[in-house]
Amino acid sequence: MTDDISNQASSDGRSSDIGKHFFKSADLFFHRPDGIFLVCLLLFTLTVWIFLPALQCNFQYFDESGELHNNVHVSGGVSWQNLRWALFSLEYSNWCPLNWISHMLDYDLFDENAWGHHLTNVLFHAANGVLVFLVLKRMTGALWRSLIVAALFALHPLRVESVAWISERKDVLSAFFGLLTMWMYARFAEESKITGSRPKCFYIYGLSLLFFALALMSKSMLVTLPCLLLLLDFWPLERWRQKSKWSLVMEKVPFFVLVVPVSIAVCIAQNAGGQFLLHFPLVFRLETALMGYARYLLKMFWPSNFSVLYPYPDFWQVRQLLCAAVLIFGISVLVFVLRRQRPYLLVGWLWYLGTLVPVIGLIPLGAQSMSNRYTYMPMIGIALLVVWGVNDLSRLWQKRTVLTAMVVALTTSVCILRTRAEIVYWKNGETLWSRAVGVTKNNFMAHLCLGNVLIQTNPDKALAEFQASVMIYPYYAESQRDLAFLLQNAGHFSEAIVHFEKAIQLDPQNSWALHGLGMALSKMGRVSDAVPSLLKAVEVDPQNASFKDDLSQALFSSEHGTYAISNFLATARPDPTGFDSFLEAVQFDTNRVDLINNLAWAFATNPDPKLRNGKYAIRLATRSCEITGFQTTIMVGTLAAAYAEAGRFDEAVLTGQKACALASEHGESDLLKRNQELLTLYQAHKAYHESIEGSPP
Repeated sequence: MTDDISNQASSDGRSSDIGKHFFKSADLFFHRPDGIFLVCLLLFTLTVWIFLPALQCNFQYFDESGELHNNVHVSGGVSWQNLRWALFSLEYSNWCPLNWISHMLDYDLFDENAWGHHLTNVLFHAANGVLVFLVLKRMTGALWRSLIVAALFALHPLRVESVAWISERKDVLSAFFGLLTMWMYARFAEESKITGSRPKCFYIYGLSLLFFALALMSKSMLVTLPCLLLLLDFWPLERWRQKSKWSLVMEKVPFFVLVVPVSIAVCIAQNAGGQFLLHFPLVFRLETALMGYARYLLKMFWPSNFSVLYPYPDFWQVRQLLCAAVLIFGISVLVFVLRRQRPYLLVGWLWYLGTLVPVIGLIPLGAQSMSNRYTYMPMIGIALLVVWGVNDLSRLWQKRTVLTAMVVALTTSVCILRTRAEIVYWKNGETLWSRAVGVTKNNFMAHLCLGNVLIQTNPDKALAEFQASVMIYPYYAESQRDLAFLLQNAGHFSEAIVHFEKAIQLDPQNSWALHGLGMALSKMGRVSDAVPSLLKAVEVDPQNASFKDDLSQALFSSEHGTYAISNFLATARPDPTGFDSFLEAVQFDTNRVDLINNLAWAFATNPDPKLRNGKYAIRLATRSCEITGFQTTIMVGTLAAAYAEAGRFDEAVLTGQKACALASEHGESDLLKRNQELLTLYQAHKAYHESIEGSPP
């Protein structure tokens, strides 16, 4: 693992002159530009080949269903409107405009063909492996060690989640620009040593800052990159010896300035985007962070039993916490003690610890206690620490070249085999979430996701998965809601209502749970009881046309009649603006003209002044008259009563006269007599109010 291969060959028992000449020639070749290019090409090609089976994987349930397929801005491809949305949107609990734009481009190129979206991830990841090599080679000058670190990074099975999960494009994309930031920063460090290169330094520094901005626009996890640059100043750039620490810190101020607005935007997005948050005590969060650092290390060195989602336990066992504390603090003390003799140990360790801070669990986000994808950048620090450390230790070995080659070959082979095996689980949603259920315990979210992917193919098994999810963690509204829907589809309405009500209790703004409860009540014949839930669903999601149609249908068939509905509306919502969503649900339904007219009459003539509303009576009555072309006596008569209730008596008189004329023209003697009586009231500037049993004229 040393970079002087010819010296390795000599130390291995002074091998033949031919052997020494071969190793020396090979070493010289690979340090030349064409040799480095060949190394990069081989690493890129190998990485692509290893991850090629990912192209056979489907879109996955969980994020793809919402972030991609159901996101019209993304699936619609690149347009000015969609680009504007990408730049300013805080949907999906994040701010990552460059990530959205990359997906838009994929839809323009590949449409719904999953292989194309996967190919983009694979190519970015392969490019990142090459960038890791080039960055370390430029900073350290160590070709072979840099190559081994890059290979460990690129081929490790922990990378599968970031590559095979299309929605995690943000990992490979942000790392791509983050590594370019480090590359340009290394060039800046080199140029700053050269006298007279100040203009060029500014140019290179500006590019580094630009790439950092692009990295943050891909994923905000890289907010710790300015601190990492300070670490690299310590080693391998060794700028701490050349410049004051204060000047190096001030040099990073523009990087930190970029971090502030991005952090604020992400915090706002997390709060506004409906991110599933678990509010744990501070002590538990600290324990989770400690366990996270230890568990990620274990996954790096013993890559098995990977899950797309690792649930939180009820509590962390004391024995586990003690072992994790001894491991983390022990390594920390060791690398600090050796910081002068082996500075790479401290840098690699702090690289790992620092880049994990945003996602280590101090601020719990989502239902996962850890995620494989979070190791994408942090693992580079551990690989660097190990490779440089083993290189120093191997100086004491006999047969150094053979032994190091065997270690590298064995490690690489294990990574390749485990990575290929791990990709298989990402073939489709059933294999992915079945794996998660199989290798974790009490994983309510995995059961929920598995249930959702099985709804169409195996409803009975899906029901069992939903029930398992609710049994493990009954306080998640989505689990309760999805279980209720499946029970409703199976005809178990009473059970469905129980779970819908629980979902609404947990999340009062869950429009689908509100709508589902209303529909379940309707199917049980309790139509009047269904109206409040259906109405609330429309208010929460006023753009959903099916919600409005179902509400209109329920109102039309309600046994309570229009007065009972108007009473509910008035007493439940004192603020008149609360009626808007309800009115939208009925006033544009041309098949419900009688209902519209009856509701208008109820708002105009209710005997209780608290329940009358002339403004809304006019709005509804006008619509019913428009639908019937102002040619139906009963509709025009209702509009006259509405004008009178609103105090617009001149219009009430004219409209009442129109109603009398229509009744006479159509031979409707009873309606003519009724409207003449009402017209007398309007001419006296009086509105008509009737008993609860009354009906329109």
